[in-house]
Amino acid sequence: IAMTIAGFFALAIFNVVEINFWIFATFQRRVGVYFWSLLIASWGIVFHAVGFLLKFFRLCTNDYVNVGLIVVGWYAMVTGQSIVLYSRLHLIVPDGRKIRWILGLIVVNFFLFHIPPTILLFGSNSPNPAPFLEPFAVYEKIQITAFSTQEFIISALYIWEARKMLQSLANIKREEARSVMVHLILVNILMILMDVTLLGTEYANQYSIETTYKSTLYSIKLKLEFSILNRLRALVKSRNQSTFS
Repeated sequence: IAMTIAGFFALAIFNVVEINFWIFATFQRRVGVYFWSLLIASWGIVFHAVGFLLKFFRLCTNDYVNVGLIVVGWYAMVTGQSIVLYSRLHLIVPDGRKIRWILGLIVVNFFLFHIPPTILLFGSNSPNPAPFLEPFAVYEKIQITAFSTQEFIISALYIWEARKMLQSLANIKREEARSVMVHLILVNILMILMDVTLLGTEYANQYSIETTYKSTLYSIKLKLEFSILNRLRALVKSRNQSTFS
Protein backbone atom coordinates (compact mmCIF):
# COMPACT_ATOMS: atom_id res chain seq x y z
CA ILE A 1 0.00 0.00 0.00
CA ALA A 2 2.87 2.38 0.79
CA MET A 3 4.20 2.11 -2.77
CA THR A 4 0.72 2.69 -4.21
CA ILE A 5 0.21 5.80 -2.06
CA ALA A 6 3.64 7.16 -3.06
CA GLY A 7 2.90 6.45 -6.73
CA PHE A 8 -0.45 8.26 -6.61
CA PHE A 9 1.22 11.20 -4.84
CA ALA A 10 3.97 11.48 -7.47
CA LEU A 11 1.49 11.31 -10.36
CA ALA A 12 -0.79 13.94 -8.79
CA ILE A 13 2.11 16.38 -8.21
CA PHE A 14 3.45 15.83 -11.74
CA ASN A 15 0.02 16.58 -13.20
CA VAL A 16 -0.33 19.75 -11.11
CA VAL A 17 3.07 21.03 -12.30
CA GLU A 18 2.03 20.38 -15.91
CA ILE A 19 -1.39 22.03 -15.40
CA ASN A 20 0.21 25.15 -13.88
CA PHE A 21 2.68 25.38 -16.74
CA TRP A 22 -0.17 25.36 -19.26
CA ILE A 23 -2.28 27.79 -17.19
CA PHE A 24 0.45 30.44 -17.16
CA ALA A 25 1.42 29.72 -20.76
CA THR A 26 -2.19 30.01 -21.98
CA PHE A 27 -3.62 32.98 -20.07
CA GLN A 28 -2.45 36.39 -21.22
CA ARG A 29 -4.84 38.11 -18.80
CA ARG A 30 -4.68 36.40 -15.44
CA VAL A 31 -8.09 37.41 -14.17
CA GLY A 32 -11.58 35.96 -13.97
CA VAL A 33 -13.35 33.04 -12.33
CA TYR A 34 -12.00 30.50 -14.83
CA PHE A 35 -8.33 31.42 -14.26
CA TRP A 36 -8.54 31.57 -10.48
CA SER A 37 -10.68 28.45 -10.10
CA LEU A 38 -8.18 26.50 -12.23
CA LEU A 39 -5.29 27.76 -10.13
CA ILE A 40 -7.02 27.14 -6.79
CA ALA A 41 -8.29 23.68 -7.83
CA SER A 42 -4.81 22.64 -8.98
CA TRP A 43 -3.09 23.78 -5.78
CA GLY A 44 -5.85 22.17 -3.75
CA ILE A 45 -4.64 18.86 -5.18
CA VAL A 46 -1.14 19.59 -3.82
CA PHE A 47 -2.39 20.46 -0.32
CA HIS A 48 -4.66 17.40 -0.24
CA ALA A 49 -1.94 15.02 -1.42
CA VAL A 50 0.75 16.45 0.86
CA GLY A 51 -1.57 16.36 3.88
CA PHE A 52 -2.31 12.65 3.42
CA LEU A 53 1.35 11.86 2.66
CA LEU A 54 2.43 13.50 5.93
CA LYS A 55 -0.34 11.71 7.83
CA PHE A 56 0.09 8.19 6.45
CA PHE A 57 3.89 8.13 6.66
CA ARG A 58 3.94 10.05 9.97
CA LEU A 59 6.29 12.66 8.46
CA CYS A 60 4.45 15.17 10.63
CA THR A 61 3.24 13.98 14.02
CA ASN A 62 0.89 16.93 14.54
CA ASP A 63 -2.38 15.56 13.19
CA TYR A 64 -4.07 18.96 13.36
CA VAL A 65 -1.52 20.29 10.84
CA ASN A 66 -2.03 17.25 8.60
CA VAL A 67 -5.82 17.50 8.79
CA GLY A 68 -5.65 21.26 8.17
CA LEU A 69 -3.73 20.70 4.93
CA ILE A 70 -6.12 17.92 3.88
CA VAL A 71 -9.22 20.02 4.54
CA VAL A 72 -7.94 23.14 2.73
CA GLY A 73 -6.87 20.99 -0.19
CA TRP A 74 -10.15 19.09 -0.24
CA TYR A 75 -12.22 22.28 -0.34
CA ALA A 76 -10.15 23.77 -3.15
CA MET A 77 -9.81 20.52 -5.11
CA VAL A 78 -13.43 19.35 -5.07
CA THR A 79 -15.49 22.53 -5.03
CA GLY A 80 -12.79 24.35 -7.02
CA GLN A 81 -13.11 21.84 -9.84
CA SER A 82 -16.89 22.24 -9.93
CA ILE A 83 -16.38 26.01 -10.16
CA VAL A 84 -14.05 25.44 -13.12
CA LEU A 85 -16.87 23.64 -14.94
CA TYR A 86 -19.44 26.21 -13.82
CA SER A 87 -17.29 29.11 -15.09
CA ARG A 88 -17.46 27.85 -18.70
CA LEU A 89 -21.10 26.73 -18.72
CA HIS A 90 -22.20 30.00 -20.37
CA LEU A 91 -20.30 28.96 -23.50
CA ILE A 92 -22.70 26.12 -24.16
CA VAL A 93 -25.80 26.65 -21.97
CA PRO A 94 -28.04 29.49 -23.24
CA ASP A 95 -30.44 29.33 -20.28
CA GLY A 96 -29.12 31.52 -17.46
CA ARG A 97 -31.50 29.87 -14.99
CA LYS A 98 -29.73 26.53 -15.41
CA ILE A 99 -26.36 28.17 -14.78
CA ARG A 100 -27.65 29.90 -11.63
CA TRP A 101 -29.16 26.60 -10.48
CA ILE A 102 -25.76 24.90 -10.83
CA LEU A 103 -24.10 27.68 -8.81
CA GLY A 104 -26.78 27.30 -6.13
CA LEU A 105 -26.17 23.54 -6.05
CA ILE A 106 -22.42 24.07 -5.56
CA VAL A 107 -22.95 26.59 -2.74
CA VAL A 108 -25.52 24.45 -0.89
CA ASN A 109 -23.39 21.30 -1.22
CA PHE A 110 -20.37 23.20 0.10
CA PHE A 111 -22.12 23.89 3.39
CA LEU A 112 -23.88 20.51 3.62
CA PHE A 113 -21.00 18.24 2.65
CA HIS A 114 -17.78 20.11 3.46
CA ILE A 115 -18.47 21.62 6.90
CA PRO A 116 -19.88 18.60 8.87
CA PRO A 117 -17.16 16.16 7.68
CA THR A 118 -14.51 18.76 8.54
CA ILE A 119 -15.73 18.88 12.16
CA LEU A 120 -15.86 15.09 12.31
CA LEU A 121 -12.40 14.72 10.73
CA PHE A 122 -10.79 17.04 13.28
CA GLY A 123 -12.67 15.20 16.02
CA SER A 124 -11.46 11.83 14.70
CA ASN A 125 -7.87 13.07 15.00
CA SER A 126 -8.31 14.63 18.46
CA PRO A 127 -7.08 13.16 21.78
CA ASN A 128 -10.60 11.70 22.20
CA PRO A 129 -11.49 10.33 18.74
CA ALA A 130 -13.94 7.57 19.73
CA PRO A 131 -17.22 9.60 19.54
CA PHE A 132 -16.31 10.88 16.05
CA LEU A 133 -15.02 7.77 14.25
CA GLU A 134 -18.30 6.08 13.34
CA PRO A 135 -20.16 9.29 12.36
CA PHE A 136 -17.17 10.30 10.22
CA ALA A 137 -17.14 6.93 8.44
CA VAL A 138 -20.85 7.30 7.63
CA TYR A 139 -20.66 10.95 6.57
CA GLU A 140 -17.56 10.26 4.46
CA LYS A 141 -19.65 7.99 2.23
CA ILE A 142 -22.48 10.53 2.13
CA GLN A 143 -20.25 13.45 1.12
CA ILE A 144 -18.34 11.57 -1.57
CA THR A 145 -21.64 10.36 -3.04
CA ALA A 146 -23.05 13.91 -2.92
CA PHE A 147 -20.04 15.50 -4.63
CA SER A 148 -19.91 12.74 -7.24
CA THR A 149 -23.61 13.35 -7.93
CA GLN A 150 -22.94 17.08 -8.24
CA GLU A 151 -20.20 16.45 -10.79
CA PHE A 152 -22.42 13.95 -12.60
CA ILE A 153 -25.16 16.60 -12.93
CA ILE A 154 -22.73 19.19 -14.32
CA SER A 155 -21.19 16.68 -16.73
CA ALA A 156 -24.64 15.50 -17.84
CA LEU A 157 -25.62 19.12 -18.54
CA TYR A 158 -22.52 19.58 -20.69
CA ILE A 159 -23.31 16.36 -22.57
CA TRP A 160 -26.95 17.34 -23.12
CA GLU A 161 -26.16 20.85 -24.32
CA ALA A 162 -23.27 19.66 -26.51
CA ARG A 163 -25.59 17.19 -28.21
CA LYS A 164 -28.04 20.02 -28.96
CA MET A 165 -25.27 22.32 -30.21
CA LEU A 166 -23.95 19.80 -32.74
CA GLN A 167 -26.66 20.76 -35.21
CA SER A 168 -26.56 24.52 -34.61
CA LEU A 169 -22.79 24.63 -35.12
CA ALA A 170 -22.88 22.47 -38.20
CA ASN A 171 -22.68 25.32 -40.69
CA ILE A 172 -19.70 27.02 -39.01
CA LYS A 173 -16.50 25.02 -39.40
CA ARG A 174 -18.52 21.83 -39.46
CA GLU A 175 -15.76 19.29 -38.86
CA GLU A 176 -14.03 21.37 -36.18
CA ALA A 177 -17.31 21.95 -34.36
CA ARG A 178 -18.21 18.27 -34.45
CA SER A 179 -14.74 17.34 -33.20
CA VAL A 180 -14.99 19.71 -30.24
CA MET A 181 -18.51 18.61 -29.29
CA VAL A 182 -17.62 14.91 -29.50
CA HIS A 183 -14.47 15.61 -27.45
CA LEU A 184 -16.59 17.44 -24.86
CA ILE A 185 -19.09 14.58 -24.62
CA LEU A 186 -16.37 11.92 -24.33
CA VAL A 187 -14.45 13.85 -21.66
CA ASN A 188 -17.56 14.25 -19.54
CA ILE A 189 -18.48 10.58 -19.92
CA LEU A 190 -14.94 9.67 -18.86
CA MET A 191 -15.18 11.95 -15.81
CA ILE A 192 -18.42 10.25 -14.78
CA LEU A 193 -16.73 6.84 -15.07
CA MET A 194 -13.76 8.06 -12.99
CA ASP A 195 -16.15 9.20 -10.27
CA VAL A 196 -17.67 5.72 -10.30
CA THR A 197 -14.23 4.19 -9.64
CA LEU A 198 -13.71 6.63 -6.75
CA LEU A 199 -17.07 5.62 -5.27
CA GLY A 200 -16.03 2.00 -5.66
CA THR A 201 -12.91 2.46 -3.54
CA GLU A 202 -14.91 4.35 -0.89
CA TYR A 203 -17.69 1.75 -0.59
CA ALA A 204 -15.10 -1.05 -0.57
CA ASN A 205 -13.74 0.64 2.59
CA GLN A 206 -10.30 1.13 1.02
CA TYR A 207 -9.79 4.43 2.84
CA SER A 208 -6.00 4.64 2.39
CA ILE A 209 -6.25 3.98 -1.34
CA GLU A 210 -9.34 6.15 -1.87
CA THR A 211 -7.92 9.27 -0.24
CA THR A 212 -4.65 9.23 -2.22
CA TYR A 213 -6.31 8.00 -5.43
CA LYS A 214 -8.68 10.97 -5.16
CA SER A 215 -5.82 13.49 -5.58
CA THR A 216 -4.57 11.71 -8.68
CA LEU A 217 -8.06 11.34 -10.11
CA TYR A 218 -8.84 15.03 -9.67
CA SER A 219 -5.53 16.02 -11.26
CA ILE A 220 -6.37 13.91 -14.33
CA LYS A 221 -9.90 15.34 -14.48
CA LEU A 222 -8.55 18.89 -14.26
CA LYS A 223 -6.16 18.24 -17.16
CA LEU A 224 -9.02 16.89 -19.26
CA GLU A 225 -11.26 19.83 -18.37
CA PHE A 226 -8.56 22.40 -19.12
CA SER A 227 -7.98 20.91 -22.56
CA ILE A 228 -11.60 20.64 -23.69
CA LEU A 229 -12.83 23.89 -22.12
CA ASN A 230 -10.12 25.84 -23.95
CA ARG A 231 -11.12 24.18 -27.22
CA LEU A 232 -14.76 25.00 -26.50
CA ARG A 233 -13.92 28.64 -25.77
CA ALA A 234 -11.96 28.92 -29.03
CA LEU A 235 -14.84 27.39 -31.00
CA VAL A 236 -17.47 29.69 -29.51
CA LYS A 237 -15.21 32.71 -30.09
CA SER A 238 -14.77 31.62 -33.71
CA ARG A 239 -18.54 31.20 -34.11
CA ASN A 240 -19.18 34.69 -32.72
CA GLN A 241 -16.61 36.23 -35.06
CA SER A 242 -18.19 34.44 -38.02
CA THR A 243 -21.64 35.66 -36.95
CA PHE A 244 -20.53 39.29 -36.69
CA SER A 245 -18.67 39.16 -39.99
